[in-house]
Amino acid sequence: MFNPLDYIGENIKDIRVELETKVSKKLNEIKTKYGIGESPIGDVSWYINAPLIWDGEILDVNHRDMPIDTAKVITNMIIGSPAVCAMRIFNDKNMAEKLGELFVSLFNKPESIAAVDLFYERRSERTYYKNVLAYLVDGNIQAVLDEYAHSLGVKGEDLIEQISEGMNLRTSTLDIDTYESFVGKRKKSGLRAHFAVGYYNAKGDNDNIQRTENIRAAFNSPFRPFVLATTSIGQEGLDFHLNCRKIVHWNLPSNPIDLDQREGRINRFKCLAIRQNIAKKYGDIKFKQDILEEMFDEASKQEKGENSDLVPYWSLANINEETIKIERIVPMYPMSKDQVKYNRLIKVLSLYRLTLGQPRQEELLNSLGSNFDNEDNIDDLFINLSPFKHSNENNKSFV
Repeated sequence: MFNPLDYIGENIKDIRVELETKVSKKLNEIKTKYGIGESPIGDVSWYINAPLIWDGEILDVNHRDMPIDTAKVITNMIIGSPAVCAMRIFNDKNMAEKLGELFVSLFNKPESIAAVDLFYERRSERTYYKNVLAYLVDGNIQAVLDEYAHSLGVKGEDLIEQISEGMNLRTSTLDIDTYESFVGKRKKSGLRAHFAVGYYNAKGDNDNIQRTENIRAAFNSPFRPFVLATTSIGQEGLDFHLNCRKIVHWNLPSNPIDLDQREGRINRFKCLAIRQNIAKKYGDIKFKQDILEEMFDEASKQEKGENSDLVPYWSLANINEETIKIERIVPMYPMSKDQVKYNRLIKVLSLYRLTLGQPRQEELLNSLGSNFDNEDNIDDLFINLSPFKHSNENNKSFV
């Protein structure tokens, strides 16, 4: 009844109206066949039974009136039920059910219930599951899952397993003081937390190592947590680029290598900023099946030209004011020397990149730093170290 590829770029309100009209017509056929009507307190089992009848099942049930909102609820199921969306991805009923169960578990958590109730300003067990369906439609869960599956780059059972790891953020127990513990009358109390868990170097303890990996997988998912605070342990060898394009430097490193290492965690292959720019520029092409793959294929044809294979998967050839960029955020505290330190760090960073791979880099850096104060002069010395470089302005090819 609904193929998302036919509605790309259209307003969700218009999609709902069109699809609800289709659903209402098919529901009217059932009402005529079984001689039933609609009621404000109708049998909610029709939310499930009506689609089963459309799939050819014969139901031996007591047929009571349908709820008034049956068409609306089924419409939201068709668009945003996680199991239905998963069926479009896997084309396998068992895996679709597994993904559906993951979402049932996710939305049965107290914090999920609180978020959905707050968003729709309704608090009732009778309406919660309807609100969840509306929430998933409004959040375009089909697009979220499609992009997540593409970013993970795996299929079948492996994809289900990785999505499960990304959604299953375990709790952390923190020791907190109460008045009784502060005055020595009892031990500290334990507080379970989803949103404040430490990300640090876990030594020796397999449980801590697994928990650290769990946090990394969860942050790389499109689901919570949406903020990750880490010590220097997170700046090397770990990728956080799948759903993050902003990095905050709470303190400035002492050398440019550390700055590059930090920002390299979110500046990776098909990172979030790259995907957003590709979707923004090539989101209106005629898609056949794999939306992200087809957009990148089109971008490769249009953008690559004589550039290296880094374009468009790692970087873009044409950058302007409208380009979505990775953001570096450096808080400048009052009365601090961070501004001076930051200016020096950026200058040294450019020199470091210039001399990368050269022998005796420190001497060369010192020499360049003392003789080139003008940024334009330094830029003139940069060399493209990609496997090949197209002709320069003077039509002279060079490596």
